[in-house]
Amino acid sequence: MRNFVSAALRRTQNLAPEEKVAIYEDLLKSIVEDDDMMIMVLDALPTGVAVSDQDHRVVFLNRYLANLVRLKKPELSDVLVWDIFVRKDISEFIRNTVTEGPDRTSRIFDSSIEKKNFSIEVTVSRLQHPSGKTGHIINIANVTEREREKSEKKMAESFASLTALTAGVAHELKNPLGSMSIYLQLMERQLHKPEAFENVDTCRESLISKIKVLKSEVERLNDIVVDFLSTVRPRNANLQEEDLNQIIRDAVEIMIPDLEQHNITLKLELEENLPYIMLDRGFMRQVLTNLISNAKDAMKEQGSGTLTISTGKNSESVILSVADTGTGIKSENLTKIFDPYFTTKKSGTGIGLTLVYKIIKGMGGDIGVDSRQGSGATFRITLPRMEKEIRQIEWETK
Repeated sequence: MRNFVSAALRRTQNLAPEEKVAIYEDLLKSIVEDDDMMIMVLDALPTGVAVSDQDHRVVFLNRYLANLVRLKKPELSDVLVWDIFVRKDISEFIRNTVTEGPDRTSRIFDSSIEKKNFSIEVTVSRLQHPSGKTGHIINIANVTEREREKSEKKMAESFASLTALTAGVAHELKNPLGSMSIYLQLMERQLHKPEAFENVDTCRESLISKIKVLKSEVERLNDIVVDFLSTVRPRNANLQEEDLNQIIRDAVEIMIPDLEQHNITLKLELEENLPYIMLDRGFMRQVLTNLISNAKDAMKEQGSGTLTISTGKNSESVILSVADTGTGIKSENLTKIFDPYFTTKKSGTGIGLTLVYKIIKGMGGDIGVDSRQGSGATFRITLPRMEKEIRQIEWETK
């Protein structure tokens, strides 16, 4: 339309006045018709539309808008666009966005009209004309169905996670309970045999050995329950300024004999003058213990290996790497290793790396792994430099 008007105006330059009037009348008629068509299109949209000029005053409202939100009814030529909305929260959101906000933003609001409850999405977008004039278009859409589907999907994912978690706990509890049941049956049979008491010392030694197994299985059950609670229960991190290198030295000191027993060589490549960072010392030692134990298990089947723990830094983070020369991780398992109760070990609980993930995230950091089957694995942790905000470590469903 703009090109047509420009061309028509150029044609009128050498025409007689009466001819110009006729052309101008046709142009005005075309403009009015186009304007009417545009209004018809906007009124037919299944979303509410409001348009404001560069002074934030209303220049257009479509009919559907009133079906979604309650509106005031002032003279459109003399009202700010946010003042047409009855609800203060929507009005305030639009005012803040139009006057100070980004070029485009949106927010979901719960709404109710005539006892009908639904969700609406209010989107405010800046309009920019080539001439330099600006304005805003406010789009309000009924997103009840979309939000309902999102809620149902989230609930389904929560139930799926709960199912997997419950199945994992049940599986882990079943093994020690089975062992306990077997040993209790053996003890019962032994005590029911008359000859069992003919040699009291032999009977006692046999019962003591079985009781030791029962105690061991009880401790295993307790560890499973404690780890489970650690996974699902919120825990507060006591963040303080700590020397990560010193925490590493303290953690590996007590594990060196176990590593040496399995012919594993430990290498510490700790960067000097590493900046202090906000850590929970106990949680960080737990992270290191889990990662070192996993690395040891991955290498002991080979009979030997090398464990390298290194630190470094960049402008934003301190970096901790734990690398082994073990069996590595299958590519299809790389995305699962932090999932609760996922494990490839025969005696593993599948909780250790879940706790590591939760702890690192709770301290504001991130963790990833790089591995190929048969080529070892490297866990890389990044922790923010001097972040003093104390955050709660909570499990988040992945």
